[in-house]
Amino acid sequence: MKKKDVTPYPALFPNPVSLVTCGPLEHPNIITIAWAATACREPPMVSIAVTPSRHSYNLILESGDFVVNIPFARDVFKVDLCGNLSGETVDKFAQCGYTPEPSLRVTSPRIGECPVSIECYLEQTVHLGTHDLFIGHVANVAIDESLLLNGKPDLSRMDTLAYAQGTYYLLGEAVGTHGFSVKEKEEEPL
Repeated sequence: MKKKDVTPYPALFPNPVSLVTCGPLEHPNIITIAWAATACREPPMVSIAVTPSRHSYNLILESGDFVVNIPFARDVFKVDLCGNLSGETVDKFAQCGYTPEPSLRVTSPRIGECPVSIECYLEQTVHLGTHDLFIGHVANVAIDESLLLNGKPDLSRMDTLAYAQGTYYLLGEAVGTHGFSVKEKEEEPL
C-alpha cells in the first residue's frame, strides 16, 4: 500500500451525527454536531467540539449543561438544516417540527423525536483553536424503549447517521463484537 502525505487535518472519520440541545426549555436551541465522542467510561463523559462564534456556545456556558440527541437517518434534511441556520434568528424546533421535552437531570431539553438523548452537565471547557471542547459528565441517558434489545440499543433498527468530509452516511452492517478476536483464538485447537 502506497500512502501519500497530505496537509494535516482532523482525519478521523466517520463521526457520529448528533443534535445538541441547549438553553432553557422556554427558548431552546439545537446545533448539529459531527465532532462528538466518548471521552471517558467511568465516570461517563462525552465531548463535543463547538466554535465559540455559534449561538449555542454561550447557551451551554450559561446553563452549564447540554443534551446530545442522536437523530434518525430519515431526518437528515432537518439535521443539516439545524447545522446551517442560526438559533439567534430561527426557532429550529419549530422550523424542523421537533418537540422540546424536559430532561430528567439537566435544564436543556431533549428532542422528543430522537431515539437517544444523553443529558450532560458541563464538566470542563478546553480552549483549542477554531473549536472549544465541551466535556460533559453524563447525568442521564434516555432511549426509546421500542429500540431496545436485551437492554441495549438495537443499532440495526435505529438507522443512525455518520458524517465524513462533508457527507452524511448510514452506518453499515456489524462485522464483529468486542473481544471476538480473543474468543476465536481461545477456541482454536493448538
